[in-house]
Amino acid sequence: MSLKETAPSSIPATSDGDGERADELQLVEAALSGDEAAATKIRSRERNSYLETILRRRGASPTEAQDIVADVWADCFDSNKNRGSLLERFHGKGPLEGFLTRTALNRLIDYKRRGKFRGELPQQANRETGQPADAFDSLPSGDDDGLAADDSLVTLLRDALVHAFANCDPEKLAILRLVNVYGIDQATVGRMWGWSQSKISRALSALMEEVRDATLAEVHRTDPWLELHWEDFVALCRQSNDIFVGE
Repeated sequence: MSLKETAPSSIPATSDGDGERADELQLVEAALSGDEAAATKIRSRERNSYLETILRRRGASPTEAQDIVADVWADCFDSNKNRGSLLERFHGKGPLEGFLTRTALNRLIDYKRRGKFRGELPQQANRETGQPADAFDSLPSGDDDGLAADDSLVTLLRDALVHAFANCDPEKLAILRLVNVYGIDQATVGRMWGWSQSKISRALSALMEEVRDATLAEVHRTDPWLELHWEDFVALCRQSNDIFVGE
């Protein structure tokens, strides 16, 4: 089941409507200015349930989902002297639903990876107490406020796609670039290759299936616990405007 399919009917799915984005931005600004009604509307029971459902269906336990969503809400409305509240980072470029979903999934990925890291590290003695301690606890914690712009999800999406395209058939990839990047119609590309238009179409379809399968396989290899479907992957890429920044 995809992210879109799990959204409650009372919460709009991802939309490109400028009016809706403006309304959401206005709602967030009102909440940040102290409007309790706006804050309550953002942190609605339906939205809370939606985020917890997303996390559970992506690999979180019920307790993990509840804890992560509670932390997200706390950071949305509790200002930090260094970084401010989480909602201050919402600029209306995409839907609020996508912003919150991406934040929650980032935190789930980070939580799961830290748990795996903690379990694999050898124990060492605490210098002060002499008691065994987890080596992970001695590492710098980074942003203590928990409001850093997490990029675990963006990195996961980008690396999986790069891996998939790096293993594509070069000929099919060239055809894909000519058709989808340079806008050359399939009939013209077919004449360049000496192929029929239907063969070009089949080659593109086969390539996209290869990319899909290889991308999801790489996601699973990186985070085996993460239940991510192709529809989810595409939706998250659309929500992540910075996915290819620096590439």
